[in-house]
Amino acid sequence: MKNFKFQSIAVILFIFTVLTSCSSDDDNTPKDDSIYKSAYVTEVVGPTTGKTNQELSYSVAFQVENGCGQFHQMTDVSFDKVEGYQVEVKYPPTCSTNVPEIKRTVYKLMSPNAPGTYYLRFAKSDTEFLVTTVVISNN
Repeated sequence: MKNFKFQSIAVILFIFTVLTSCSSDDDNTPKDDSIYKSAYVTEVVGPTTGKTNQELSYSVAFQVENGCGQFHQMTDVSFDKVEGYQVEVKYPPTCSTNVPEIKRTVYKLMSPNAPGTYYLRFAKSDTEFLVTTVVISNN
């Protein structure tokens, strides 16, 4: 009886060891070591008037920490319950150019379907927006 218990436990341990050791620890997805940081907008150039349901394009200049930083996406941000946008920059893990630069991207959006005065806000610091006023009229 002791021999049977010992053999049963040995077989169970062996099966457990085989099943856990055969799992794949290799993750074939590429590892993204990039660093993502917010950047401040220095200038916004674009239309101040538009028609309802029309695409509007704005050239947005922003400060990056080094020459390797690239635009990644626009994110939503709120200062004192006022909504706006902030630029997110992607930096590689290593960079040979450590000189800050001003870079540009084009931000496109659809104008509202109701006429009126709207405010396009981009973060220019931790607490302030750069505001562009846009007057939208009917088609």
